[in-house]
Amino acid sequence: MTRKMLVALAATISFATPAATAFAGVTDMDVVVDGHTGAETRSIAVSVADLNLASNHGARMADSRITRAAKQVCGWMNGSILPATPEYRACFGEALGDARNDLNTLIQAQRQG
Repeated sequence: MTRKMLVALAATISFATPAATAFAGVTDMDVVVDGHTGAETRSIAVSVADLNLASNHGARMADSRITRAAKQVCGWMNGSILPATPEYRACFGEALGDARNDLNTLIQAQRQG
């Protein structure tokens, strides 16, 4: 597990909220997407265990999943007619960038091994 995954797991469990049970099953094949909006941080564990990340199709599917999760943790509302705020864009960019780094690590591990 990456350091980011361990930190997210520990933080979630320490709050002992219903959402904590969702992270109790974080595995080595999960990518944690963290979104920071103001003083609030939201996290979603995205499982890619069912995908073959060594294939281009599997990698694209995983990227699609983390993109949707990044939108969700940053507060994007489907069907909203409001333009994206600078705060949303910053949150989304950081969440997606960090998650893609973790995903690329998983992809390289599967392709090498």
